[in-house]
Amino acid sequence: MQEEATKLSKRAKRRAAGEEGADADEAAEETAAAGEAVEGEADDVGDALATEPKPGGPEETELSPNRQARRTAASQARARRKREREAASAVGLDAAEMVDDALVRFTDKLGRLARRYSNALQWTFGISVIGWFGWQVYSWRQTNVNAERSDALFAAVAVEHGKTGDPSEQGKPNASGLIDPTPIFSTDAERLQAAAQAYAEAVDKGASSPAAAFARLGQAGVLLEQGKAEEARAAFEQVLGMSGAEASVEVRGNALEGRGLSSEAKGDLAGALAAFEELGSVPSFENRALFQQARVKHLQGDDGASKALLNKLFKNIGAPKAATLGGLPDRPEFLRQRATQLASVIDPFEKDVKIPKPPMGADAVQQMLEQLKESGAVTAPAPNP
Repeated sequence: MQEEATKLSKRAKRRAAGEEGADADEAAEETAAAGEAVEGEADDVGDALATEPKPGGPEETELSPNRQARRTAASQARARRKREREAASAVGLDAAEMVDDALVRFTDKLGRLARRYSNALQWTFGISVIGWFGWQVYSWRQTNVNAERSDALFAAVAVEHGKTGDPSEQGKPNASGLIDPTPIFSTDAERLQAAAQAYAEAVDKGASSPAAAFARLGQAGVLLEQGKAEEARAAFEQVLGMSGAEASVEVRGNALEGRGLSSEAKGDLAGALAAFEELGSVPSFENRALFQQARVKHLQGDDGASKALLNKLFKNIGAPKAATLGGLPDRPEFLRQRATQLASVIDPFEKDVKIPKPPMGADAVQQMLEQLKESGAVTAPAPNP
């Protein structure tokens, strides 16, 4: 009996050991099967690509749908595995750790890209630095050149507006101990000659600069004042062709007016009228164009057209102010004064040309109050609630 019990216990032990071994073998088989499944997907893709028929072969037409299906399945499997890896990497991470993880991934990718294209980045950085230094040098040089051109233009303008008198008084202090820097010339002819030469020097410093256009414009005005109408007209035409005339309305307007005045000095009234009509299309020169056209029409003997132009001009400029804020009469503008003089010659009794008059009496007081309100000296009373 004891021997039989011993045999039974040995059989139970062997049976238990066999069951545990079977369980371990079963677990190992499941792990291996999972690995083989993953590898199988890659093998299927490799087999699909390896067994793919060559283009133009007899099996290409029959197998192309299957090949497309295998490619689609392989792509879907890769995408699924990528999503699973990304999801697995984020398991157990809080929000801050997920942000850090994304930042680390981005920094790593950026570093790899920088290492891959390091040569191109070095060249780009070097060229950028050289270009920046070149631009700084160019800007510095252009600033100095523009300053020299502006100084030359200012000196020419100062010469043109010089005084006539004793040149020996130049640089001496006056009775108040002040020194007037305005140049002094013996005659107007000397002043104009010196101004023309100064403007020519300013033009030579840069023919394509805006300062050169202003200098050439001043030179043309001096030539016109010297009585050299033909040379002045050519100079005004040159100004209109310069780049400064396109960039500056002031240059273009004065050049057109100068062309009309030089044509008038030559006796070409038709050419002068055409220039003044073109002047009317330049912004801020419309009223000056009306006055010049009215003047030329009067010279041509067409007083009716001249009166119509004057009426249009007076309508545009309106009535003068009754007085300034200091209580003194308002000084008439140059254009208004010239137009009033022309109107008094053409229509002395103001039958056809109505010259605007400053307001009188209560209207004058009201105008002064409005000026004070605009200046802020008087505030309007608050409305009653």
